[in-house]
Amino acid sequence: MAVGLPYHKARPLAVVYRKASPFFDRLLAEVAASRLPLLPYPVEAEDPFRALPCLAPLDFAGMVLEEALPPPEGVRLEAEAGEAGLVDLLVPGPLGPTAQYTEGLALERWLATFFPGARALWLGPLRPPLAPFLRALGRVSVAAPSFAEGEAFLARLPERARGHVAVRAQELGALALEADLLIHAGGRLPLEVLQPFHALLALTPVERGVGERVHEVYGPEALRDFRVRAVLAALGYPT
Repeated sequence: MAVGLPYHKARPLAVVYRKASPFFDRLLAEVAASRLPLLPYPVEAEDPFRALPCLAPLDFAGMVLEEALPPPEGVRLEAEAGEAGLVDLLVPGPLGPTAQYTEGLALERWLATFFPGARALWLGPLRPPLAPFLRALGRVSVAAPSFAEGEAFLARLPERARGHVAVRAQELGALALEADLLIHAGGRLPLEVLQPFHALLALTPVERGVGERVHEVYGPEALRDFRVRAVLAALGYPT
């Protein structure tokens, strides 16, 4: 007589978002494909942390924030969340909620998988919480509004990976010629620095035609699968 897999009660997983969520759709698809005992459902909330005391009593698997926020008081921070000062996953436990920053983990693991040791140039708005997760790269340079802001961004990286700061257009052009990978965090993308040998990681959607100027474009969806896997692994379901 065949013995079936042990039954596990499906636990709710709240996903807090503020608009239509491709991330939620991808998470839901992975949970269904892997037949995980989770029930993800979308929640709109201006202050998601008000629900924290309810997670454990209602047997929630956790709460995912599509957009990371500074951590609330009374939660234990995993190393990456403490490093970034942001959280986007909260998991209830016997000692209270534990918080993680899966967006940073996803970026780090994607870079380590596809561009380990690459020379990169950060373009667009500076996002200092993400800087430590660029450590898989060989060298990171940055375009910044001021030298001080650029240096503060690079200071969050290991010393071996700290590159240069470009404030003027001439400096930006020179650094772009040395880069293998461009990381664009939003805003206007300076098309004049794009070269056919560049790979471009766009953290936000870019305009059509950019792909014709570079060797390869990776959009926000490139990191989405890595973040879904980071969330599920933190919940005890490595995929």
